Amino acid sequence: MPDMKGQCHCGAVQIIIPSLPTERIECNCSWCRKSGWTGGYWNPSAVKVVAKPEVLNGRVQGDKTITLWNCKICGSHTHWTPLTAPPERMGINMRMFDPTDWQDLPVRKVDGASF
Repeated sequence: MPDMKGQCHCGAVQIIIPSLPTERIECNCSWCRKSGWTGGYWNPSAVKVVAKPEVLNGRVQGDKTITLWNCKICGSHTHWTPLTAPPERMGINMRMFDPTDWQDLPVRKVDGASF
């Protein structure tokens, strides 16, 4: 399968992944629940985020394990990167891609509200 390309609502942030994940994650923490995030995990070296630095807005999540990223122009929540979370994993919001590509993936529910 060739690389998959997704983007935020306005197109200012583009994300390129090498393939679909084996599953998609649905988390019930307040941030994921309120932002509608459903994601997949990749090694950061396998993901390319294409955006001008001034377009990305990073916010360190409450327990300081990840940085949550969104587009400053349209507000789309695009991805997260590790701070103290496992460094070999970053999360990509699958909603940046065409739903027909990922909607049939198995779903793993994560109880992030309990972390």
